[in-house]
Amino acid sequence: MAISSYLQILSYPVGFASAGFFGYSIGFDRVLQLAVTGFTVAVIYRFRWLLTIQQPEDGEQMWGYVTIPQGDKWNVCLTTGELRTVSGPNVVRVWGATLLKLVQCSATHSQYLAVQFLDGRSEIIPGPTQVHKDCSIHKEIKVQDAVNLTDSEALVVYRDDSVRTPSTEKETGQGGTQRSNQGVSRHVVRGPCLHVPANATEWTHRFCWHGSVSNNVGRGTETWRGRGYDERSSVSDDVERKVKNALKFTKLRVCPEQTYFDVEGVRTKDDALVTVKVMIFYRLKDIDTLLKETHDPIADFINSVTSDVIEFVSGNSFEEFKAASDRLNDLSVYQQLTSRARGIGFEVTKVVFRGYGAPQRLQKMHDDAIERRTKLALERENEDQEQELLDMKLEHEEERLRKRRQMETETKEHERRLQRAAHEAKQQELLEERQAQVQHLASLKSGLNISTEQLASYLLASEQGPPDKLVQIVGKGNGDSGRSSFIIQDSV
Repeated sequence: MAISSYLQILSYPVGFASAGFFGYSIGFDRVLQLAVTGFTVAVIYRFRWLLTIQQPEDGEQMWGYVTIPQGDKWNVCLTTGELRTVSGPNVVRVWGATLLKLVQCSATHSQYLAVQFLDGRSEIIPGPTQVHKDCSIHKEIKVQDAVNLTDSEALVVYRDDSVRTPSTEKETGQGGTQRSNQGVSRHVVRGPCLHVPANATEWTHRFCWHGSVSNNVGRGTETWRGRGYDERSSVSDDVERKVKNALKFTKLRVCPEQTYFDVEGVRTKDDALVTVKVMIFYRLKDIDTLLKETHDPIADFINSVTSDVIEFVSGNSFEEFKAASDRLNDLSVYQQLTSRARGIGFEVTKVVFRGYGAPQRLQKMHDDAIERRTKLALERENEDQEQELLDMKLEHEEERLRKRRQMETETKEHERRLQRAAHEAKQQELLEERQAQVQHLASLKSGLNISTEQLASYLLASEQGPPDKLVQIVGKGNGDSGRSSFIIQDSV
């Protein structure tokens, strides 16, 4: 054992021995007085809380003074059975009473408190407010969020207007609420606003319409959002089916909406089975007419558009249906749909034809025919392109030959002009030479006084050039001073 343990055991005998020695030394009377004084001090110290202000403890019995902090409320259950409610800041004196803390319930500007009393009454207290839950009068207090409505949303509520609001109601001796003989009325709350129920009798109309149950969010989706509800309908290549009570919501949208629907099993005039896919664009115009005339407008849309599509398709063969399928985008085809929509407070603004589907065998035949037509069209396009290419080559070749002939013609014409110009220049030169020669001969004849024969001989000799051998015979004339001569030339 440790030394501290031995010291603790020895402390009691040592203490009693010391007290006995001290009492023996001062006397018995003095010891008794000191004992009474010490006992009194111990009792006062033990119950010192009776003389001090204490903090309250929930569910505990307390004695003395108890302080209630500011903002708190406590129920003080007295020993006599009486129940008192104390609000802080306050100081109360209790003798064996049990203290119960009241839970504070608060609501912001966008909330309200639904208070239910033990006597059966209910109250709606709009925020911002706070109420301390007292289990002696309150059964339950709930913090509820106000319904937020945008510009394009509306809420249909029902309430008993004869029930007075908390600010004006008068409680009877039994704690009940005064009522009149008026019935429940319907109210349409339009946004934008934060709606808080006017009284505890108000409830909200919950709509249950046809809708899609698929959640193929990867493709186009149509979303309906209501109070605590979020439903998406798939827009895919599969058949778009509507299921009863798939859409559950409380907020009505008065903005333009659209829904998808596929009309299945429609037969053409030649017994071809097709599925027609449409998209309906609509808008809610009259809420009162909607509530009076129908409980499921989407079901009415489905029945009406199915009737219109069957009427259109059954009057045409499959080929005629394909050729006239663009008419399904015309709103005049859907007479029953538009008239039924007006009768239930809606306006159908447009219907879009999204295509059609056929059974596998018919679709395969149709695909094969499309493939053949496409192949023939491609071959025809190829042939047309080849012919156009040949025509283009011939046109370019013809253009090239035409330009070549034009160039050759221009070249020949240029050569002829050059030759004509050269010929004319040569003729002009020859003419000038003859004229010069004539003038020369004339000057010789006149200057030398020669005869015409001599001149002719001169010209002949000039033309023939110098001879290789010349024989000249010269004779005398009778009585004539002139001489006659005869020349013989011999050229090898």
